[in-house]
Amino acid sequence: MSEDMKENALFFGLENNWYYVSTAQSLFDLQLHAREIDYLIPFWFGVTEQGTLVDQSQFEAIQIARRSNLGILAIIHNFSDPQMGELIHELLTNPNLRQRLIDSIEAMLESYRFAGVNIDFEFVPPADRAALNSFMEGLYRRLSPRFRVTISVPAKLSDDPDHPFSGAFDYRTLARFSDQLYILAYDEHFSVPGPIASIEFVRNVLEYAKTVIPPHKIKLGMAVYGYDWEVSQGMPRSLTYREAIELAQKHNATIVYDETAQEPTFTYTANGNRHIVWFEDVRSFSAKLDLVFEYNLAGIAVWRLGQEDPRIWIVIRNRLKYL
Repeated sequence: MSEDMKENALFFGLENNWYYVSTAQSLFDLQLHAREIDYLIPFWFGVTEQGTLVDQSQFEAIQIARRSNLGILAIIHNFSDPQMGELIHELLTNPNLRQRLIDSIEAMLESYRFAGVNIDFEFVPPADRAALNSFMEGLYRRLSPRFRVTISVPAKLSDDPDHPFSGAFDYRTLARFSDQLYILAYDEHFSVPGPIASIEFVRNVLEYAKTVIPPHKIKLGMAVYGYDWEVSQGMPRSLTYREAIELAQKHNATIVYDETAQEPTFTYTANGNRHIVWFEDVRSFSAKLDLVFEYNLAGIAVWRLGQEDPRIWIVIRNRLKYL
């Protein structure tokens, strides 16, 4: 790391934050690396149609975090209902439900003594853009500065309010009513094979983001997983780093590091069907981390603990935990 990069890291307090889902592997990794993480972002609290929360917190993970002085930013998500878009529409546009949800979040944070919250609403209808802004304003005014208020937002290259997936997310306004935005700069390809997050894609996402969000409020959302596409089927299956390596070994496939995308890939054939795999490893992780320093961002938010190339922790110790 250059001296300029070290100065930037020191000034901005680059954070190493990780998303967390309650699995055996995730818990094992948390035990290993809790003291190397700044904030854990666990997928524990789903919203209900009454504006309350479904509590799926994990006692063991909370205990590890407390022993390690690891702050928790509890994810509030809308995956608790199969009609995610309809559910979040009702919660955001009904003033009474919106207020009840804010009350529920505050009560949960006070009860668990968490450091803060991460709002992770997906499939928000574009027409609810103003309602999402109002919710975040109300939440921020209620919780800040007692609790850290953050939101995960989809990656985009420009502001299109009508976009079916990202139109509801007004970066500029959300930045006013959040301590930080976690920009999920991955899943560049899903319905067709391709890189999880090519370096040019991530750069273009940040080029737009920096025009509307102060850099110290941006966390770069980074992936550490992979996808396996059966070419004739379309949609992929998810892979951890370990599963990707084992799959290549099983089929005697040659892993190639694509220099343009800055990401590893390989192909194989099974039962007469051709497969294409793209995944993240320590080298692709390091390439994207370079952009965090280049754009003077606040740090990283990685999806998710337990899926990563173990060598990534060496990079984190060398580049983020040198102080």
